[in-house]
Amino acid sequence: MDKLTKEARSVLMKKVGTKNTDIEKLLGRIVRPFWKIERYRKNVASLPGKPDIVFVKNKIAIFADGDFWHGRGLKKWGARIPDFWKSKIAANIKRDSRQIRELRKRGYKVLRFWGSVIKKHPDRVETKMKRCLGPEEARR
Repeated sequence: MDKLTKEARSVLMKKVGTKNTDIEKLLGRIVRPFWKIERYRKNVASLPGKPDIVFVKNKIAIFADGDFWHGRGLKKWGARIPDFWKSKIAANIKRDSRQIRELRKRGYKVLRFWGSVIKKHPDRVETKMKRCLGPEEARR
């Protein structure tokens, strides 16, 4: 049972951003040096899932996923959250899987990074992107 009224919860949830979140901004800082190698676009609405970053030429779609909203650790802490949120997060996980399949059908490589990983290990995120972009970028 939610402790807030339906109206109060609605007001609170409308404040949750979907663009320019802290993890997206950090991902943007990691990705910025790649601009010299290949142009990228942000929040591409024409693709499934509206990827946060898209390298168009190499067909790479990158997502910065919030740990809670996309279910990281759900099995571990799931007993402590209400069923409403469990079902909402489970639906998000299914939707993410559908979007990945659709992007792959279109020929895209898909990279998804947890927000906590972007924050704690930006070097790992950068390394994975370099590998995905190809040999010329990995040497830089």
